[in-house]
Amino acid sequence: MVAIGFDFDHTLGVDGALERRALYAYAAELGTPLDVDDRAWHDRLEALLGAFRAGECTMDGMLAAFGRAVGARASRVSAERWRAICYALVPQLVRAVDGARDTLAALRARGVPAAILTNGWTPLQQKKIAHALGDDALALTILVSDAIGASKPARAAFDTLVDALAVPREHAWYVGDNPRGDVGGALAAGLRAAWFDWENQSYPQDVPPPTIRITSLRELEALPENTIAP
Repeated sequence: MVAIGFDFDHTLGVDGALERRALYAYAAELGTPLDVDDRAWHDRLEALLGAFRAGECTMDGMLAAFGRAVGARASRVSAERWRAICYALVPQLVRAVDGARDTLAALRARGVPAAILTNGWTPLQQKKIAHALGDDALALTILVSDAIGASKPARAAFDTLVDALAVPREHAWYVGDNPRGDVGGALAAGLRAAWFDWENQSYPQDVPPPTIRITSLRELEALPENTIAP
């Protein structure tokens, strides 16, 4: 039996750069507003978030660096407040990618095991997934990097996914938009990989090619019957 793991951000859902927008909102709240059109600040905030997402620093460490960058007193900056700002932005910014809910429902109706493997911090990812996918998320196992102790593209993250899908590794697929973290990580871990190419990205020459390329999630509905499937 084929089973399918999904990335969430930019695969099943989009969040409109929620975490970065929460940092802009927090800076304004701290009395140190930033120019959202200033590319230098955009890149600086993305670098802070990138280090946090990669596990190179804790949330507290990321926000301490943010506070120093904007010139706020350390005692005024807290992870609790930034988390609250992030949660408040979910209804405004998060939405499902076209076809996501229909595809999940079709796979579920055919008995295809499915799960989500996503990098991030669990409470926010769970809220985003629930808002974007609604009832279609209820039947999914949701694996978040901070909870499982491994981030994509690490093999350990995909090993946890295979265990959750409960199928032989060679029968497991992973669907994602990121060539390195999703496709490269899945292939290196022995899974088959579907590159969801819907945002006109270029595919890096130094990353192994995906098993298949799709431009619509609905293409996955035929995957269990496709001749290239296990």
